[in-house]
Amino acid sequence: MPPYDHAQRRRATRRQRQTGCFVYIPGEELERTGVFRAGGELPFYRVWAAPGRGRVMVSLYREP
Repeated sequence: MPPYDHAQRRRATRRQRQTGCFVYIPGEELERTGVFRAGGELPFYRVWAAPGRGRVMVSLYREP
């Protein structure tokens, strides 16, 4: 499998009746945050959107 290309644009996907989109964040990027370690527990997260700006901010958290 080729390495993840950070500059490549991707299209959001929808599955069946679900609304919204799934965003893939590579493990190496999660490790850089210091919240996630490979093979460890998956982080908790919250999402905020900026209306009309096309931006979404994701905050990652360790155990609550």
